[in-house]
Amino acid sequence: MTLKWPFESALRGIGGEYEITRVLGGFGALAYCVGAHIFIGHEVIIQGKDFDLTTYCTLFPLGLSGIIAAAAGSAALKDRGVATSQVIAETGSKPATPPAPAPAPQPGLGDAPEGGT
Repeated sequence: MTLKWPFESALRGIGGEYEITRVLGGFGALAYCVGAHIFIGHEVIIQGKDFDLTTYCTLFPLGLSGIIAAAAGSAALKDRGVATSQVIAETGSKPATPPAPAPAPQPGLGDAPEGGT
């Protein structure tokens, strides 16, 4: 019997094994959540400062989203590099970037709008 964590699949990479960037990002976010509340508790209980709910509700989610974005961005960058290196190993050449889609046609100055007058 194996123990399953709720977000265990988020810590695994393309190959199914744990990846250091994902694990460090997950534990970094967890440490941020615990650490921020410990510091808030220290300021309120020990130092006797007032708790500012507005500042907390503004800054805590911003910090957490910054940690998540950095971890997700580094994992995505690594995954992109792994996929590129696999293509190079299989084909011997770097994959080409797809061309940009054609721009949508723009109406001319003399064209009447549809349905129109």
